[in-house]
Amino acid sequence: MTALAALPPRATTAPGRLAGEWNREIAVFRGIPFAAPPVGELRWRPPRRAAGWDGERRAYDFGPAPLQPQPPRDSIMYHTNFADRRALVMSEDCLYLNVWTPEPSPAAGLPVMVWVHGGGNRYGHGSQDIHDGSSMARRGIVVVTLNHRLGALGFLAHPQLAAEDGLGASGNYGLLDITAALTWVRENISAFGGAPAKITLAGNSAGAANICHLMASPTARSLFRAAIGQSASGVGRAEGRLPDQADAQKRGSRWAGEFGGRDIAGLRRVSGIELVLKGHFGPVTDGRVLTEATDDVFDTGRQHPVPLLAGTNLDEGSVYATPAASRELPAGPGFDGLYPAGDDGQARRSGRRFTGESRFVHPVWHWARNHRRTTGAPTWMYRFTRRPPLPPALDLAAPPDGLPDYGVHHTAELPYVLDNLDQRPWPWQDTDRRLAAVMADAWARFVISGDPGGGTLPGWPVFTGADDAPVMVFGDTVEAGTTDRVEAMHLLGRAFRSL
Repeated sequence: MTALAALPPRATTAPGRLAGEWNREIAVFRGIPFAAPPVGELRWRPPRRAAGWDGERRAYDFGPAPLQPQPPRDSIMYHTNFADRRALVMSEDCLYLNVWTPEPSPAAGLPVMVWVHGGGNRYGHGSQDIHDGSSMARRGIVVVTLNHRLGALGFLAHPQLAAEDGLGASGNYGLLDITAALTWVRENISAFGGAPAKITLAGNSAGAANICHLMASPTARSLFRAAIGQSASGVGRAEGRLPDQADAQKRGSRWAGEFGGRDIAGLRRVSGIELVLKGHFGPVTDGRVLTEATDDVFDTGRQHPVPLLAGTNLDEGSVYATPAASRELPAGPGFDGLYPAGDDGQARRSGRRFTGESRFVHPVWHWARNHRRTTGAPTWMYRFTRRPPLPPALDLAAPPDGLPDYGVHHTAELPYVLDNLDQRPWPWQDTDRRLAAVMADAWARFVISGDPGGGTLPGWPVFTGADDAPVMVFGDTVEAGTTDRVEAMHLLGRAFRSL
């Protein structure tokens, strides 16, 4: 290492100067505040700008994760996403982001990927090992990961919150946090070698759904030029359109009733940990970040017409399907043939498939298809079919549906697309490493050019939305294919339109 390289990397942002650390040739800046701590009277308010600082701030350590419960330690979701080397530190003061860059110079002008973590808007944070940005940064891009408020702290809608808001809005504080982080990146990323006009917003699971919502948001559309969504969507959902303010506030009021009838002032004095342990919350039509239902925006082509890369995994439902789902498969024209319930084993497989296709696969297909149809924006789709090699001695609960394994489960693609296999001590094979390299290269090309094709990939034509539309299949081999089970996609679409 040269004497110059031995010095810590530095960046001068609007709030102040930062000193980071080198991870080999990649400069890493951790725990950068992008908004004021959302605590006390700022709980359940839109994020405010972070205060500046004098002198040089040491950006060596990650900031705290948002307050959250944790999935069971014997769950496949825990082992894939949360089994980190570092102890989990949480705080309501959580609005921090991290930057990985191969060239921390204002003159570099590199494309930027801003990553939004998954976890159902209940779990997760931007500093999980599985989101480490080093491997992607080595491909010539700047990588940013971020935290946002979760659970009730991030998404509570309530009539008293609407009454104190200038727009009469409530809910979606987590989405506003993501928007605030994007704004910070737009204003400051050049200090780290990034180009403010070349930002791609990417994420998986709930992060992907949140990106879909931000494509529909008038407040966020100037902040990114392309989008990547893995294994979830904000449109075509099995549960229907987002709740409007009236419904969301009723739900919020019922939830608040579990705390002894406290008003919002009283709830601001309750421990944040106690609040996030109760209830399940997500985006709503709040009147600020989302002024109308995301489905309505996409149906009429008024979303941000950016290039989109989206896809799903083969066994998305294995984490969530239960024996009850197998016994309660939908009936009606078409369902019996696509989700047969003959013997017990077949019923369980159909239950897993229906859960995965209704909750994940169809919504993502609908997102890509509607985006292409209504805007003409270039769109690419993939299907991930590689089963990760889990250690045989892993402390792992059996799948909830009683089938023998989890298959290509929800989030199984995540270690591959960010080329982070080594973040998990699993028996990776050469096939896994080649696949991770190919996928990460494709994702980086998309961030750089808006087109994932090229390199060692076979031809990857744009997704047209037609029944025989091309998709790229990433599995034991990598090859072009077509939309899988398109009859089920149409059947689910007809069923969900009535919701």
